[in-house]
Amino acid sequence: MKVLVNGVPLLSPLTGIGQYIRHLFAAIDRMQLAEVYMHYGLSIEKGIHLPSERTAHTLSRVNALAQRFVPYPRTARRLAEKAMFAYQTKFALRDALYHEPNYVPMPFDGPLVLTICDMSCFDHPETHPIERVRLMQSEMPKALDRADHILVISESSGRALQRWFDVPSKKITTTYLAADARFRPYEPGALAEPLAELNLSEGGYVLCVGTLEPRKNLTTLFAAYAALPAALRHQYPLVVAGMSGWNTQELMTSAQTLIEKGELRLLGYVPDALIPPLYAGAAAFCYPSRYEGFGLPPLEAMASGVPVLTANQTSLPEVVGDAGLMVAPDDVDGMRESLRQMLEDRVFAQALGLRGLERAKKFNWERCAQETVGVYKQVMRDRGRVA
Repeated sequence: MKVLVNGVPLLSPLTGIGQYIRHLFAAIDRMQLAEVYMHYGLSIEKGIHLPSERTAHTLSRVNALAQRFVPYPRTARRLAEKAMFAYQTKFALRDALYHEPNYVPMPFDGPLVLTICDMSCFDHPETHPIERVRLMQSEMPKALDRADHILVISESSGRALQRWFDVPSKKITTTYLAADARFRPYEPGALAEPLAELNLSEGGYVLCVGTLEPRKNLTTLFAAYAALPAALRHQYPLVVAGMSGWNTQELMTSAQTLIEKGELRLLGYVPDALIPPLYAGAAAFCYPSRYEGFGLPPLEAMASGVPVLTANQTSLPEVVGDAGLMVAPDDVDGMRESLRQMLEDRVFAQALGLRGLERAKKFNWERCAQETVGVYKQVMRDRGRVA
C-alpha cells in the first residue's frame, strides 16, 4: 500500500506535529507496513528524512522574517503549498492513500486520513494568531467532511472534536504517541560532555521544553519558580528550551527579573542531538501548559527518568497518570510547592522518576504505527481498493 504524507512540518525546527510525523512514519517505514512517500514542498520522495540542522535553522529564520514583513504569511504560504502539491500529484501516486497530519488537507482526489492533534484554535482561539484561527474556522469543516477517517492523539482531543463538530464516533480512532528510544536515563558521568555544550551540569537545573507562546503558560511557571526559596533558585536555575512563537511580550516581561538574576535561561533553538541529554540531565521537569492534544514533552521526560510536574488539564492526565505531580494551570502556590518538594526531597524525586520511567514504557511508536496502518487498510477496504 502506498501512503502519501504531507511532510512540510519536518522542514523547520520540530514542534509537536513535526515529531509526530517523524516518529510515526519512520516506524511505518522501518516495520515495512506501507510504502511511505513524503511531500517536502518542492518534491515528493520515497521514505522519510529530516533536513540538516543548518537547513532547519535557516528555514526558521525565513519563516520569522515572513511573519514580520509579509501580509498574511500563513495564507500566502498555504496557497503556494496547495498549488505545488496539486501539481506534483496530478499524475503521480493516484493509487495512494493520502494522510494529512496537519489538520487541513491539500487537494487530492483519493482516500484521505486526517490527523487532528488538538482543537485549541476552537477551544482557546485567544492563544493563537488570528490568521491561524480564521484558516482553521474556514477550512476545518470541509476537511472533516472530506476525510474518510480521522485520527486523534488522545481521548481528550476526540471529545473536543465532537464538541465542535458532528463527527460520528465510528469515524474517529485514538492513536497514542510515544517517546523516541533516544529518551532514556544515562549512566553517571555520560552527560557531562553534551551538557557542557549548553553550559549546564547534570542534575543542576529545572527544565521546561516547548514553543514560547501563550498556551504554554510559562508566566505562571515563572511566578511559581520566583517564589521558591532563593537557595533552591541558586542551586537549580530554570532552563526553557524552545523557539519563540508569538505574542511573547508579557512572557518576556515576566522573565526579565529572573534572567537578570541568572536564575532563568531561555535556550531558544537546541540542536536535535542535544535534546535527549538535556532532558536526562534535569533535576525536575515542569510543563504547565493549559492545553495539549497529547503532551509529548512530559512523556519524553518520564522516559528519561526525570520527575515530572504538569498542569492537570486536557490530555495531560492521560499521559502522566499517577506517575507525576499535577496542579491546576493557574495554581501558582501549588506549582511552587510541587517544585519545592521535587527539589528538596531527592528520595521522593527519584521514586517519582522511576514511576514515570515505567509508565513511559506503556507508550510505543510501533503500536501507534500498527494502529494507524490498520485504519489505512479499513479505509481502502471501504473504498473497494486493495490495501
